[in-house]
Amino acid sequence: MTDEPLSDAAQASLKKHAADPVVLAPHNSAWGEQFKELAEKMKAVCGDRLVTIHHIGSTSVPGLAAKPLIDMMPELHHHDDGPDLAPLLVPLGFVYFGAYGIDGRHFFRRKGDVDVNVHMFVTGHIEIERHVVFRDALRSDAKLLAAYQSLKEDLASSFPNDVDSYARSKSDFIEGVLRDLGAPERPGGPDN
Repeated sequence: MTDEPLSDAAQASLKKHAADPVVLAPHNSAWGEQFKELAEKMKAVCGDRLVTIHHIGSTSVPGLAAKPLIDMMPELHHHDDGPDLAPLLVPLGFVYFGAYGIDGRHFFRRKGDVDVNVHMFVTGHIEIERHVVFRDALRSDAKLLAAYQSLKEDLASSFPNDVDSYARSKSDFIEGVLRDLGAPERPGGPDN
């Protein structure tokens, strides 16, 4: 886990949105189109520093209710390019948070007409495989999708104004799925 200090903009964003409600929306097919539009804009400003951009998280899974928040996972050729891309992403509304608790990540957030989290990693980072494996499992297994949907609904009721507790409480389920599918474990445990 990294302990680098957050920028003033990142600290202000965290403070402003600390008590955002956990609201699940039925799956919206527009989320896929919103991802594509954002990915094209990101590719245009970042150029060849990006290998590809994955749509991850619940909005990437047809039929799954989600917080209306697009999660994007760009792959970098070089880890050190992440901070250099931060000023290029500011005009698109993104605030840079650094690693934000996960070694090797460059995390960006945008709050606005479409809320977006960007989890940027160098190609080959363990988190890319973990996210893609979990997403693809949900896309291909109706029973798993239903179980995850039920868990999310229960947690949204239990933590209506605590996004962090809502997210952390999904960890055991996610880690169990990843373990069953042979995905790599996160060094230091699921919350690091």
